[in-house]
Amino acid sequence: MGLTGTLPTSLSSLTALKELHLQGNALHGDFPSLAGCTDLTRLVLDGNGFTSLPSDFLKDLPSLQYLSLEDLPLKPWSVPDAIVGSSLLETFSASNASIAGAFPAVLANLSSLRSLRLSYNNLTGGLPAGLAELIALESLQLNNQMSDGKLSGSIAVVAAMKNLRLLWIQSNKFTGPIPDFSNSQLEAFNVRDNRLTGVVPASLYEIKTLRNVSLTNNLFQGPMPDFRGVNVDLAADTVSRFCQSRPGPCDQLVTTLLAVAAGFGYPAELAETWNGNTPCGNWIGVVCSNGDVSIFDLHNRGLSGTISPAIANLTSVGKLDLSNNHLTGVIPDTLTTMSNLKIFIVSNNSLDGELPKFKPSVKVLANGNQFGKSDSGSQNVSAGALKWKSDAGMIIGILVAVVLLVIIVGLLVHHRRKKNAEKFRPVSSKGSADESEMMKIQVVETNWSVNGHTAVPADYSQVSAGSANITHLFESHGMQLPIEVLLKATDSFNEDCILGKGGFGVVFKGNLNGRLVAVKRCDSGTMGTKGQQEFMAEIDVLTKVRHRHLVGLLGYCTHGYERLLVYEYMSGGTLREHLCDLQRSGYTPLTWTQRMTIALDVARGIEYLHGLAQETFIHRDLKPSNILLDQDLRAKVSDFGLVKLANDADKSMMTRVAGTFGYLAPEYAISTM
Repeated sequence: MGLTGTLPTSLSSLTALKELHLQGNALHGDFPSLAGCTDLTRLVLDGNGFTSLPSDFLKDLPSLQYLSLEDLPLKPWSVPDAIVGSSLLETFSASNASIAGAFPAVLANLSSLRSLRLSYNNLTGGLPAGLAELIALESLQLNNQMSDGKLSGSIAVVAAMKNLRLLWIQSNKFTGPIPDFSNSQLEAFNVRDNRLTGVVPASLYEIKTLRNVSLTNNLFQGPMPDFRGVNVDLAADTVSRFCQSRPGPCDQLVTTLLAVAAGFGYPAELAETWNGNTPCGNWIGVVCSNGDVSIFDLHNRGLSGTISPAIANLTSVGKLDLSNNHLTGVIPDTLTTMSNLKIFIVSNNSLDGELPKFKPSVKVLANGNQFGKSDSGSQNVSAGALKWKSDAGMIIGILVAVVLLVIIVGLLVHHRRKKNAEKFRPVSSKGSADESEMMKIQVVETNWSVNGHTAVPADYSQVSAGSANITHLFESHGMQLPIEVLLKATDSFNEDCILGKGGFGVVFKGNLNGRLVAVKRCDSGTMGTKGQQEFMAEIDVLTKVRHRHLVGLLGYCTHGYERLLVYEYMSGGTLREHLCDLQRSGYTPLTWTQRMTIALDVARGIEYLHGLAQETFIHRDLKPSNILLDQDLRAKVSDFGLVKLANDADKSMMTRVAGTFGYLAPEYAISTM
């Protein structure tokens, strides 16, 4: 429309906006925030003069499906993490938009993405492995990065995109071989002006849908690819690198050496000279005698990867030197069959496994590696065997002692469990038959103490015996229930009511006067002092905190050896069941929107514990099995047995780290050491 000027900040007030197309104008200045436009599906800003994007760009745009930011003179910026909230995004086109820095790995979270174009930007570094998750992607254009470093490294990740039809990554600094494109649907493949190496795989030129290919100005090796019926851009200098100017096999010696280079990942340094159909000329590290390789010396070349068994086919080699590199893996046993080998040097790598036993006539230098039974790297296999025999008696004696100790401990544990089994049997009710269940629910005395803290039931209200609604009673602080009520609610702790089992008890599903509840049953006889402390701690915490993202405590019961906690029932199960136990639980995988919502719910619950409650608490055991979901998959944090008052004056508690490592804040663990 030929529009000029700037856009108003009030643009975000158009909350019903679905599409915003501004391309082909001369608008300039700062692009305003669109926060609040939650129905926006398409945003196109191409060809304007905008110089910056707002700090909340792409935040709260859950309906966005099409985003185009082509040819904008923006200040250098990076794709914001907020883009993960636009989980329906199918097209993201931002060519020549001043995107800078490492490739935005956050894009790997956009599982609906079908077209991604980030050409002519200032991206650097490699392609993140997470891009393999973009299985719906059909078009990927990353060509002509304008930064000095450009995009670099391997392109192996693109082979996982089985629906990819167009791949443009030309004019970058990608290295390594073309990956296997078996079962691919590629139609256009442009990798010209990179530093790709190795043999062009048959899986590429055998793709039936392939129409256009550009390989010019790379460091390819091996046989000429046979692109029949395909438009090929292959300049003469690139063709000359292949072993022949037409499709066909290479010389057997060339084929062997390229198989060796494959183990190293086809390094560019080798590819510079390892081309053509004869190695007996200027190939780095290769010395020939009478038309065959006699010395293979690639020491101190910065090689990585592994030693290929194909080296064994170089039967005329007398000296093999791969020292002072970064090689990993094992040394192939086939190398011991090399009939003319006299010197074998692999010192100062990261090789592991066992050093093969070469013939006595072979001088072996292998120090500076990680062999399982080699300290100096010399062939001292027989000495190692003698040492093993001398230590065999000691090792067997230790194993026997360990087995006996395990048996003794097992018998003690079994005895203790059997002793405590009687304590954990079903409990019979001693209440009168005509006593109303509602009258058995009673509030603890006005002043009571748990872990040294006094709790006062401030919002307790009377409920008549005939009332069917006990919600108000459940919301009262410090509510104690008789065992008879919980026996009836759980059908005497029927196994069919079990929801799950934890460290100190079993959780049952119950029906308490028409309300579904979860009853955690602990046995004080088997739970020990630690379990008793966690039981009391859970009551203590949950009588002090109330939040919509913390599981609510409805009541508790102590009866003999029984210790029972009653919570609100969460019908959606645990987060672990939705993430790790899908096959057993039968749940469908969570969408990204559901995952983000759950993460926010948990964060809000923990934020309340840390800074908004009347006292500050630290959870110390925050893991998926302790996050419960309701029928709408909204999350609540549970299991407060290891929650700790942050300003606890008890110094012995301050010096004891409790919780599950991996689910415990590391800075907290360090501070309590």
